[in-house]
Amino acid sequence: MNTSALDTSFLDRTVAHVRGSAESWSATPLAERIALLERLLPRVVSRAAGLAAAGARTKGYASGSPWAAEDWIGGPWALAQNTAAYLHVLRRIAAGKDPVGAKAVHEEDGRTRVDVFPATGWDALLFNGFTAQVWMRPVTTAEQARARAADEYRGRPGRPAVALVLGAGNVAAITALFGHVSSKVERVPPPT
Repeated sequence: MNTSALDTSFLDRTVAHVRGSAESWSATPLAERIALLERLLPRVVSRAAGLAAAGARTKGYASGSPWAAEDWIGGPWALAQNTAAYLHVLRRIAAGKDPVGAKAVHEEDGRTRVDVFPATGWDALLFNGFTAQVWMRPVTTAEQARARAADEYRGRPGRPAVALVLGAGNVAAITALFGHVSSKVERVPPPT
């Protein structure tokens, strides 16, 4: 592909517009963020069939096709699941609890890891046997991981940033799933 032929002016304008609002979004109070997510969840549910059907139609098969399961999972279901996960953490913080329970943070062999999934009983029931962990940099202690978790939602704002995520368009929820990526995130592989 000849990238010089790609007109990115629309993307550039959109990113600039969003970047201009990044600070105001970072300053949005926790209660307001929770209220926004609580309003979003029923909207996702009410429009789920239309979103899945649009994905199926775009890919060239009927919304009743077995192939449409991918459009349900990669679209409305993923968005609803992610919204519920954000709500779970933000409600914990609003209730004065740590975003991640103390039992979810482990130190072993000089590394700290945080069990992040399943986060709720529903997660454990629906995804029996699936787990997810975040491995911290080798110098990060369990105490530091707990203290720094969800900093920006606990009154310790970071530096607002904006990232443009381009995807193939075959997973409808992918952009919404990247709704919050901290500027402090570093990719560190788990130990082998």
